[in-house]
Amino acid sequence: MLEQDNVIDVSIEPKKNPAMQGWYWIVNAFKLFKQEPTVWVGICSIFVAVFFSITLLPIIGGFIATLLGPVFLGGIMWTAQKQVAGETPQLIDLFSGFKLRFVELLKVGVLYMFGTIFVMVLMTVLLAIASFFGFLPVNKNIKAIESLSLFWPLLIITLFSFLIVYSAYFYAPTLVMLQGMKANEAMKLSFIAFWRNWQPILIMSMIGAVFLFLAMLPMFLGLIVALPVALLTSYICYVDVF
Repeated sequence: MLEQDNVIDVSIEPKKNPAMQGWYWIVNAFKLFKQEPTVWVGICSIFVAVFFSITLLPIIGGFIATLLGPVFLGGIMWTAQKQVAGETPQLIDLFSGFKLRFVELLKVGVLYMFGTIFVMVLMTVLLAIASFFGFLPVNKNIKAIESLSLFWPLLIITLFSFLIVYSAYFYAPTLVMLQGMKANEAMKLSFIAFWRNWQPILIMSMIGAVFLFLAMLPMFLGLIVALPVALLTSYICYVDVF
C-alpha cells in the first residue's frame, strides 16, 4: 500500500520497519514510562484536563482543540527526547511547543483541520450524489443490513480519505518540534514515513486499542498508565523510523 521507497529531497530519510516492530514500540514506550512514571502521569493528566476543558467551549471548542493539538504533542515529544538525553523531565515541558515552535506547530493544526473538514465535506457530497441518483434507500422499511450494504462503498472512500489526511499528520508535530522542519515539509515527510511503515503502525494501533480497552475496565484506572504509554509510543515510533 503506497510503497514509496524513492529518496526524497529532505535531509531525513524515513526507514521501513517490519510489521512486528509495532509491538516493540509499545514495549519500549512502557520502559520509558517506568523511568519517570510520576512525571508522565502528571503530564498526561494536565494534557487531558486542558483538552477536555477546551472541547467544552461552545461552537469553537473542537476547532481550538484541533489547532492546539500539535502544539501540545510537540511539547510531549520534546519532553520524551529530553528524558532520553538523560535530563529530568518536568511538567512545564508539556508547554514547550508554545515557546519553541508555536507558529509551525499551529500551521500543522490548521492544515490538519482543513484536511479533516475536506473529508467531512467529501462524505456529505458523496451521500448527496448517491441519494440524488437513487443509490441510497428511501424506504423506511428496508432492513438495516441492506442499508449498510449500500453505504459501505462510501464509508471505504471516506475512511481512506481520512487516512490520507491522518498519515500526513502522524509524524508532523514531532518533525516540526524535534527536527525544526516547516509544517508543510513535515507533513509531506510524515505521509511517506507513515505509508512506508503502515504495517507496524497497524500492529501498534491494534495492540494499543486492546490495551486501552482493557485499561478502561477497572473503572478507567488503567488509563493512568495506558495513556502516557500511548503518547510515548508515538515518540518511540518516530525514533525508530527517523
